[in-house]
Amino acid sequence: MAHLLLDIGNTRTKAVIMDNGKVLQRLVSDNFSQFDLHALVEHYNIDAAAASVVGMQPDFGCLLDFVNPSRFHLLTHQSRLPIAIDYDTPSTLGMDRIAAVVGARQLCPSSPLLVVDAGSCITIDLLDDNNCYQGGAILPGLRMKFRALHEFTTALPDITLTPDELNGSTPQQLTGKSTRGSITSGVCNATLFEIQGFIAEYNRAFPSLKLFLTGGDADFFANQLFFPKFATPDLLMIGLDKILEMNI
Repeated sequence: MAHLLLDIGNTRTKAVIMDNGKVLQRLVSDNFSQFDLHALVEHYNIDAAAASVVGMQPDFGCLLDFVNPSRFHLLTHQSRLPIAIDYDTPSTLGMDRIAAVVGARQLCPSSPLLVVDAGSCITIDLLDDNNCYQGGAILPGLRMKFRALHEFTTALPDITLTPDELNGSTPQQLTGKSTRGSITSGVCNATLFEIQGFIAEYNRAFPSLKLFLTGGDADFFANQLFFPKFATPDLLMIGLDKILEMNI
């Protein structure tokens, strides 16, 4: 039976129909509506649904058209999980971070895992070889850094990366030869150096570390980072699907 999985983030909502681990349909929207939801699920028999929410919780009432309320699960720090949590403030922990590491564990049953989720913010999260989530780091994403340079200065422009730059197929120049080039070098290379530094330090502590990349800017980092990695856009959904099965 198909599951409806919702990842409601800071700027976008991602919705997936998944059946036995296989993605049947996917929708990404900046303004997700009930109309979008109807269009997404109308051809599927939805057995259960789950949501991971960052920020303000939306009204899930429209889901009742498709899912029995007892078959809907909102992921929280009190959900049953296949991993342990070692975090000082679990009630403040972004549930998207937990779903992503659970997804990574489904794809890699052993070894310590580092998950880099590159979205509006970049999160870096560690799941150790004892299957315990240890926490990690949160840093500004690429677009947030570009916007900050523009908004907190009087002369610097607001930069938008080209598709070739964003998918990482264009190597980042170290030395910018224009204002745009200098900003792009500063933002992109600094972020790469930050992430590479985290990976190097974690790899010293966990020599068998496996790296997973996900999020909207995952392609950029997958093509720029010199470390063996797995990149999948559905990592969080894979984890959310596993958590749903444990909580219905």
